[in-house]
Amino acid sequence: LLKSINFCKDLVSEPANILNPVTYAEKCLSLKKLGLKIKILDLKQLEKIGMKSLLSVSLGSINEPRVVIFEWNINKNSKPIVLVGKGVTFDTGGISLKPSSGMEEMIFDMAGSAVVVGSMINAALNKINKSLIGIIGLVENMPDGKAQRPGDIVKSLSGQTIEVLNTDAEGRLILADILTYVQK
Repeated sequence: LLKSINFCKDLVSEPANILNPVTYAEKCLSLKKLGLKIKILDLKQLEKIGMKSLLSVSLGSINEPRVVIFEWNINKNSKPIVLVGKGVTFDTGGISLKPSSGMEEMIFDMAGSAVVVGSMINAALNKINKSLIGIIGLVENMPDGKAQRPGDIVKSLSGQTIEVLNTDAEGRLILADILTYVQK
């Protein structure tokens, strides 16, 4: 239990210049040694799949997005428990920029994803006798000339369109696509 908690705490504590979507996904790969099956979806795969909602959040960042999928004890005869986490490794608010006071704390916007990773570690270390899937969407929400704007309309993986009224409401855009992906 302590190993999974410490891994989670270490992820949440890393500064954004160290932990970005790419380096985060690489850290997750090291967990294969615990017996977890891990798949990483990169930018090209996310584009091919059609995760346009998640991708729209990442447009302003130089760091590419990633989606990491963990599997533990998958049994074809039973439905797995699914853990889903948002992993915004740094959240400026995008074009709807947050106030500068306290912005250094926006490294914590990936804590939900870190809990999913910690839970999957715990399941593997304790050889949990349940089927589990963990999925995390990893992005940075940055302002840039390529960033999404308030008023943009994006199409989610489910086929529904979403009007972006505030680019700081990025969590739902990330979760919409990874929830649809894991359901399919």
